[in-house]
Amino acid sequence: MLKLISLPLPTVSLIFLAVTLIPCYIKYKKLKKKYNEQVLFKERHNCVVMYTAQLGMKGWPPSEARICPNIIEKDCLDRMYEPILYFINTSVITLDIAYMMISINKIYDALFEARKRGVEIRLIMNFDHCKSDLSSIRKCINQGIKVQLYISKKTNLESIMHYKSMLKDYEENKQGYVMAGSMNLTKTAFLDNYEDLVFMSDLNIARAIHTNFEKCWRYIKTENENLVNKSTLMELNILEDN
Repeated sequence: MLKLISLPLPTVSLIFLAVTLIPCYIKYKKLKKKYNEQVLFKERHNCVVMYTAQLGMKGWPPSEARICPNIIEKDCLDRMYEPILYFINTSVITLDIAYMMISINKIYDALFEARKRGVEIRLIMNFDHCKSDLSSIRKCINQGIKVQLYISKKTNLESIMHYKSMLKDYEENKQGYVMAGSMNLTKTAFLDNYEDLVFMSDLNIARAIHTNFEKCWRYIKTENENLVNKSTLMELNILEDN
């Protein structure tokens, strides 16, 4: 027969407390982590990030400390790309992107991963500034990202698609997150220029950006269906029926 082990009452009490409190503590830690992530998400969608030539980046929550470019370059760039990558990586429903040019592979990779998660992505870019990196545009199309390239009727760059904004997870009368600023998404902009990025969760601003994006998308799509533009895009194998 098995003999029951007799434990002192204080020991039994401690075991009972441990069995009771440890799961509560684990649950508390999970809830606290989730709450902190929600607070950080809100802060990072309502802030201004400044990039200063040779002095780095400032204003990205949770720290106001400046991230300087005088450390190892790869680590520096990864840190300085973080605001844009965070905006893309936390998208759930949609991303509407209008940029004159994007030439950073990590940003394209983040877009491809978002698309794999099921995020619907539309991308508007300026045709003349995409010519040096058409392979990335083709990959976007192959990944299921809808693309429209603005082709100017002028030949001297007097007319360009100069927008620099992203709209994330917009739902009418519910929510929308905006990233807008002065910079194109190029390495030069991050390291050598004076630039800014503004992140906003104001619904009125999101609605205005959404309305403008829809008008711009329809206009460029119609223009790209005409014979001249369509022939240009077909010749370069960057035509998509959106």
